[in-house]
Amino acid sequence: MQHVSNVPLCGTIPSIPAKAHAHRALIAAALATSPSSILISHSSKDIDATMDSLRALGATITYENGVAHITPGPPPSIGQVLPHESGTTLRLLLPVSASICDTVKVDAKGRLPERPLEPLLSEMKDHGVSFSQDAPPFTMAGRLQGGTFTMTGTVSSQFFSGLLLAAPQLGHTTVNCTSSLQSKDYVTLTIETMKDFGVQVTEGITKEGYPSFTIEENQYFHGNEQYPIEGDWSNGAIWLVAAAMTGQSISVTGLRSDSVQADKRILSILESVGVTCTWNGTTVMVTGKAHQPIHVNLEQIPDLLPILSSLACSIEGESSFINGARLRLKESDRLEAVAQLIRDSGGIVRMEGDNLYITGTGTLTGGTVDCVNDHRLVMAGALNALIGTSPMILKDSEAISKSYPHFFEDWKRLGGQTHTI
Repeated sequence: MQHVSNVPLCGTIPSIPAKAHAHRALIAAALATSPSSILISHSSKDIDATMDSLRALGATITYENGVAHITPGPPPSIGQVLPHESGTTLRLLLPVSASICDTVKVDAKGRLPERPLEPLLSEMKDHGVSFSQDAPPFTMAGRLQGGTFTMTGTVSSQFFSGLLLAAPQLGHTTVNCTSSLQSKDYVTLTIETMKDFGVQVTEGITKEGYPSFTIEENQYFHGNEQYPIEGDWSNGAIWLVAAAMTGQSISVTGLRSDSVQADKRILSILESVGVTCTWNGTTVMVTGKAHQPIHVNLEQIPDLLPILSSLACSIEGESSFINGARLRLKESDRLEAVAQLIRDSGGIVRMEGDNLYITGTGTLTGGTVDCVNDHRLVMAGALNALIGTSPMILKDSEAISKSYPHFFEDWKRLGGQTHTI
């Protein structure tokens, strides 16, 4: 458990490597025709899960001094995918592993076996792969075949990214969407990363007007030396929100203003609630205290809800967060978990369907809260302490290692007070 006191944060902090970018670059490098070195200054349990899985699929990977050295290798007769609790690792590597191995054993831990894999599994079945059962752990048999894949975009954009990363091994492949594509920015990140490793994806529109992606045959990933992973907007947003909650100035370095990461939208959200965001090269600084309620559609940025809920509690008035259905399919039922976190922190919240409404008063009472083994709930719980009349005690705070192992060290670097109990 972590004990977090109400002490404002202030100063400058470097961004950590973008986990979403690292997953994709590591996979492309492991499938390439020559070695790569990828600059990842800090790892996490999720990134480690992808590296472990790629090793079990034949790649040689060493990670030291912030650099991952990847040498592609022939796939084993029986491959393995070892995602631990990383949904991204699982969803990206299901089609990738089936594109290079005839048999793959797939493990999963925590809540991961409960998280949806349809319609990806059905499409893989239609293209040559059988499953020993429909939820991991399972064994896949049969090599994935190319052609045309058709899926709804309302469950997970990671299904699309996984098929795109598998496509160069399959020959000519088209992936069509039958709806609007939620979290489409993550597919854009996949496409940009694939281009960096030598594979071109052609984007189009189906006759129904939905996104379509085509990879022509005879394209292959090529190694990329000293490839940098960009700064993470999802985790950098924590510090920017902390500044907006208290009115203290915080700068985050190493962020790209031209990033396609979905959570870069945090800047426009912060500006809409009355704070100032200023760029200086790759550093963004937030000044001023938020004072206007938040109104956000969560379809493209579901991961921002937990920390935005903390910000909403710091602003007087009612904030609204709509279209949060996919949050129920995360490491926790994150919509319900966020609501409970607010209640247990002394805040006012109501849920109507998949919409969340928070009535902020500017303060919370603090107390003991359960972070339900969800790393993003740990971050929100810590932020709640910044407006608490008493400290926050965070149960399951160890979950932060999933994405940001040195989070509490950085909290202290910015002047915050926290300790393990």
